[in-house]
Amino acid sequence: MKRHARRLGALVALTGLLAVSGCGGSDEAGTNDLPFKVIKPGQLTVTYSESYLPKIASGQNGALEGYEGFLLTKVAEKYGLKLTPMPTEFASQILSVRQRRADVGTGIYYTEDRAKQVFYTRPNITDRLGALTLKTMAYENIDSLKGKPIASVNGFSYNQYLFTYYGKENVKLFPSYAEASQAVLGGQMVAFMGSTGTAPGIIKSHPELTLHTFDDGDFSLPPNVAKSATYEYVNCDNPGLADAIDQVYQELVDSGEWQKQLEQWGVGGAEYAPPAQRPTQHCS
Repeated sequence: MKRHARRLGALVALTGLLAVSGCGGSDEAGTNDLPFKVIKPGQLTVTYSESYLPKIASGQNGALEGYEGFLLTKVAEKYGLKLTPMPTEFASQILSVRQRRADVGTGIYYTEDRAKQVFYTRPNITDRLGALTLKTMAYENIDSLKGKPIASVNGFSYNQYLFTYYGKENVKLFPSYAEASQAVLGGQMVAFMGSTGTAPGIIKSHPELTLHTFDDGDFSLPPNVAKSATYEYVNCDNPGLADAIDQVYQELVDSGEWQKQLEQWGVGGAEYAPPAQRPTQHCS
């Protein structure tokens, strides 16, 4: 009888220990072990502009394509998280991260104003800005576009320079990269202001397009705008997630996997190697 009581007591104690330790594998327990916060237990929610290849785009069955999609997929895998894509308009992405509707945003350049709203990772590539046009368009330099309809995307950091140079009435802002480039393909716009980091995706699908990169000094663009590093970003109170992204990024660089991703799209190279440090943060 005493032996039966001891066995029963041990069983009760073991059951209690399992409940406390979370060995049942709940998402909540796994989330509590992470070195960063996630808005949904067991998930990494990523916001991005749709069809923004080669940086990022929706793939099949909830996957992400592009080199930034590859990076964040590897982050999710390392920490045992389900990748949750959240495509939205470019201008809404920072707000989604600030309001904790997404854990991480993608594909933005640095500005001091943005750095007051979100926390930046290390950059993953450097882009040079340029005009995406049909190959049949007679383009010599930036003056070739004066007085003609030009497309850009709402929220892009260099739109004010386009307004000043070409006149606001000649620059139409679209909600997304895909819609702006489609306007060029359809003939409604003569050019779309893209970059070396985004144009290869649309050119791969539409070889009738080409990119004319801007020269230093065009539009009086500051050097850090004409050639801009690209970053992921997280909520100001979640720098641990930026640390995790940077660590995975460095692992991919060291293994050579990152270079292979860039080579698939014909991007990168010595001129476009990003800085090794994060930019100045202004989160309050």
